[in-house]
Amino acid sequence: MGKQGSPRSPRPDTSMKDYQTRSCSEGGFAGNDPSLGRRLSGGESALQNDIHAAKIGSCKGAYVGKRHTWFSKHVRSVATMLAFVGFLFMLDSLMVSVFDSMSLGKNISTLTKSNDENHKEEGKPPVQMYGRLLSLASGALAEKELEQQETRFWKQPYATKASVWKPCADKKVLEYPAGRLGKSNGYIVVSANGGLNQQRVAICNAVAVAALLNATLVLPTFLYSNVWKDPSQFGDIYQERHFLDMMKEEVDIVKELPSRFQSLDTEAIGSLITDSDLPKEATPHDYLEKVLPILIRNGFVHLLGFGNRLGFDPMPAQIQKLRCKCNFHALKFVPKIQKVGALLRQRIRKYEAEPTTLDKQLLGDYISSNIPSKKPSNATKPPVKYLALHLRFEIDMIAYSLCDFGGGTIEKQELQAYRESHFPLLIKRLRKSK
Repeated sequence: MGKQGSPRSPRPDTSMKDYQTRSCSEGGFAGNDPSLGRRLSGGESALQNDIHAAKIGSCKGAYVGKRHTWFSKHVRSVATMLAFVGFLFMLDSLMVSVFDSMSLGKNISTLTKSNDENHKEEGKPPVQMYGRLLSLASGALAEKELEQQETRFWKQPYATKASVWKPCADKKVLEYPAGRLGKSNGYIVVSANGGLNQQRVAICNAVAVAALLNATLVLPTFLYSNVWKDPSQFGDIYQERHFLDMMKEEVDIVKELPSRFQSLDTEAIGSLITDSDLPKEATPHDYLEKVLPILIRNGFVHLLGFGNRLGFDPMPAQIQKLRCKCNFHALKFVPKIQKVGALLRQRIRKYEAEPTTLDKQLLGDYISSNIPSKKPSNATKPPVKYLALHLRFEIDMIAYSLCDFGGGTIEKQELQAYRESHFPLLIKRLRKSK
């Protein structure tokens, strides 16, 4: 006989297991192995957990199934809604881009396109336009399209009042016998700096200062400039004899400084007065306080540079009239300059234009010789308008003119700062006028 449980042994009788099972169920766990009870209770607990998990799994499966059923029913609606929203966004962006492109200015694109095409035809790269100029041009074109208004550029707002004005220098300055108040206080020598316009202003200011200080004026000289490289002096530009004869009733003028003063060291004796000693647009009080004592002590003063060293306000009326007389009557160009000026005027203006008073003052007899004979009806026509180009567009001229040249806030601030540092009297006049 083989061993129990081996393959060759006969199957054991199951009555023993039934007996053991019955004894366990009938007699409980008393007198038996306690671990066997624990194993049986653990098995029951595991069985209950499996049953609970099966219930939960069945619930989850039912929930997932319902959700899948809802999505399958509404998937078309959701897809349709998303497609509709996307279409709205695309339509909105398309409309915005179309309207923006239409409102950016057809004129700018047309000008740029034509410019590029012209340069492509010539085989040259297109010209790059500055952004600010481009924006100004577009603004001007837009205004022109919206409002067709007549230009007011050539209209003179004060034409009616100006027609009744009379030149102040036409009257002789007899009420103020400048230069005739007894003995002269001394000699004033002026060496003018700058270009032609600055030199002309310096001459007129020198006449006014000589009258103010009761002094004798030496015919002004011009400093040589490395910029202009022009050695011309007073007699090369203006008619000396006419100048002396015109001003002899108001101011004593001589051609040279007396010899007793020529050998003196001007700077050593304190008679040299430069632009740093006098402010720009100085007042008559400045000359009476600073220059007159030196003039009386040494007998002469030398005003070196003398660029814009006499203001307009406050200024006695008689002194201002004297300055106007010097500028519009005493200073006459030499004949060769008058001849060239008359030719230029003839080419700029129409032949039948009537000469103005200023034309006659500047060009003298040459103005009539350059006017061809025309019908009397044409002689009454007003002068033709034209533009003059200032080749030296510099900050001092721009600031003093008080004009707006389209540079915006930055330009206005820079010009205002320049006026405050270089033209303080101009700032005072502006503040008083407000």
